[in-house]
Amino acid sequence: MSAELCPVECPNCGESQNTMPGNFNPDQEPFGPVHCMVCGYQFSAKEYRAGQEARRQKLDRLTGPITT
Repeated sequence: MSAELCPVECPNCGESQNTMPGNFNPDQEPFGPVHCMVCGYQFSAKEYRAGQEARRQKLDRLTGPITT
């Protein structure tokens, strides 16, 4: 199982609010279900996994405030 689950941007409406079952594992087959809380869009495994990787890369680029 992946170490972290993070919100994935919906390819339909752009929101990052997902619903998934409590024991969700993004690497498990069969996949899902994962839905957008805003528009109800159901993610395919490919969409969710690509979105998860994109979100992780975005979060990795963030830095905190610089203190002097």
